[in-house]
Amino acid sequence: MDRSRLELEPGVWLDASHALWLEEWKTLAVADLHLGYAWAHRAEGQLLPIDTREDSTERLLKLLDRYPAREVILLGDVVHRAVDVPALHSELRWLALAIGERARLRLIGGNHDRDLAATLATAGIALEIAETANVGPHLLLHGDQANESVAGSHLDHCEKLCGRVILGHEHPAITLSDGVASHAKCPCFLAGPGILVLPAFSRWAAGSEIGRHPFLSPYPRLQPIECAVAVMAGKLLRVPL
Repeated sequence: MDRSRLELEPGVWLDASHALWLEEWKTLAVADLHLGYAWAHRAEGQLLPIDTREDSTERLLKLLDRYPAREVILLGDVVHRAVDVPALHSELRWLALAIGERARLRLIGGNHDRDLAATLATAGIALEIAETANVGPHLLLHGDQANESVAGSHLDHCEKLCGRVILGHEHPAITLSDGVASHAKCPCFLAGPGILVLPAFSRWAAGSEIGRHPFLSPYPRLQPIECAVAVMAGKLLRVPL
């Protein structure tokens, strides 16, 4: 039995690589890559190590070996901050070229991506940044929408279509325990009626533990979250909430 994947509902697959596979539409989605994390912090005077190379593009390519995707959608916070450094430009060019050779690459802007369009232009990358993407009955977005009325409208519309609002932004995590002494904090997916929150794809994201911190986005505040799907040791574990 393959425990690295879980079919949340027919055709909606969660992958332990922090990815979502929408089978009918041949669409692969991930959220919160935060490319250039170390470079962004160094630009602010925080001397994070720069010898830890980015591997997000490499991991996405491995997912494309597993799934016959026609398109790949990045659900916001593609970069941690659009700093003007050659290393970030090179990473973005590799991402655009390597993924673009195999599938259509679509970018959704997040709150960290405010200067991304200018950085893409400087790097010579012709990619547009959208606010949302429609895939069948599903609406994909970052989740930093501040207007609860708009968020409620999106949720209602998707639920009527038997789809989901699919977002990132939250970097959700859950702590699992044996009830005695051992416990582990694990990134997780969050699911409820008409909503799905993806874990961060970035290795730098420690994760925000659900239940300890309020949700940043209005979407999970407005719609009940019924279960978490924890990622532990390359396997998925469904946890009712």
